Amino acid sequence: MGIYLYTKIWDEAARADRDNDADAATTGDHGEALLTDPAACAEAIARYQGGEPVPVFAREWPDLDGVEANISLARGKDHIVVIGNGGSIRNVWALYDALSGPGARGLHLLDGTDPGGLLGELISARGRFTQTNTLLVPVSKSGETENVVQETKLLVNAGYPALAVISPGPSKLAAIIEEKRLERFPHPAEVGGRFTAGQNNALLPLALALDSAETPRALDAAFGAAHGRLGSETPPGENMAKALALRLWRAELAGRTEIFFPIYRRALSGVGALAVQLVHESYCKEGRGQTLLFAEGPESQHHTNQRYFGGRENIAGLSLRVRTSEEDFTLGGGVSAGEFLDLEHAGVAAEAESRGVPHMVLTLDALCAEDVASAIALWQWAAVYGGLLREVNPFDQPAVEGSKRATVEMFEGFGPETRDRLERYTRDASHSL
Repeated sequence: MGIYLYTKIWDEAARADRDNDADAATTGDHGEALLTDPAACAEAIARYQGGEPVPVFAREWPDLDGVEANISLARGKDHIVVIGNGGSIRNVWALYDALSGPGARGLHLLDGTDPGGLLGELISARGRFTQTNTLLVPVSKSGETENVVQETKLLVNAGYPALAVISPGPSKLAAIIEEKRLERFPHPAEVGGRFTAGQNNALLPLALALDSAETPRALDAAFGAAHGRLGSETPPGENMAKALALRLWRAELAGRTEIFFPIYRRALSGVGALAVQLVHESYCKEGRGQTLLFAEGPESQHHTNQRYFGGRENIAGLSLRVRTSEEDFTLGGGVSAGEFLDLEHAGVAAEAESRGVPHMVLTLDALCAEDVASAIALWQWAAVYGGLLREVNPFDQPAVEGSKRATVEMFEGFGPETRDRLERYTRDASHSL
């Protein structure tokens, strides 16, 4: 088991970018000096955490005994519906997508009030879900996320059982749970949602879906080991997260503001979506940061390769693959299905090398708890280091919070004036040229 980052093609292509921009090269050198100095790196992290030099996600741990004790609530259920948004649901999906087997319960994400989507299906009781075969798991650190509150209220009033994951103390969601005498489980109070893959809110729904705490316990151990390898005291030459963050930072300085991120294993698509959130929410701030263009390979080769190799030269590539497959079979010519997938990926890497386009390859040995946790921890730490390099707070998300507040204000003050504003927005959006 292991995880590897291949950078030869990237480094050779990036050398030309660096030679063409002396100012960017100097700025990049300053960033490398920061990440090379453990004390300076820890001090930079502490600046954004009230003096604490270790990110909270690497020092707060889940209640695994409590997770295991709650598994019985899912007995007799076919479906687990996790209600939430952003990191509250993105992390559990990344883990479930990668690690669930054929015998797992169905895990579903309810992330909005689309009447034609999952919420409508749950309310209609004409689809897969009934009040006896489904367990709701509302997840909200604050307990105040308005759509989570409204969706939970609607569904528990319709008779669905629920186990809420929320921080201790009073909140709108807590009031619903108390009124209906439903169960609750603690959400980590200080860990930002996008960093919670190793926390209660991700591991509890996973355990409910798998009907076991064995995988969550393996993930917990793997996250602990990964945080030890990727922390600020480990230099860039031995620290994959620092190495990745520095290469992405130098590429941005050289004008590579987009990263094509194809993933060559369907089960890791959830990890791809989580990486997008970690990058965008952590260091795309104050006019800085990169767009991470996640796509599923090899299908992406039939559309986004044109953008990668034939569009604007402001893009670099980072692909994700798995070295081994538990199940494989032979195609024509004695080539296995897994080997053919690798051939398709190798074609992209070879084209990048021939064109001088930066391209990295992140490889997992296998789809196992240890390697999946390592990959997620890598992106968590790379997001933190990416924020330090760009001199922005990697732990906040001010632009995300603004739209949330606007929605709550309009909802709580809903009346004739708000309805007029809503009708104006919908009218404008429906205008035909």
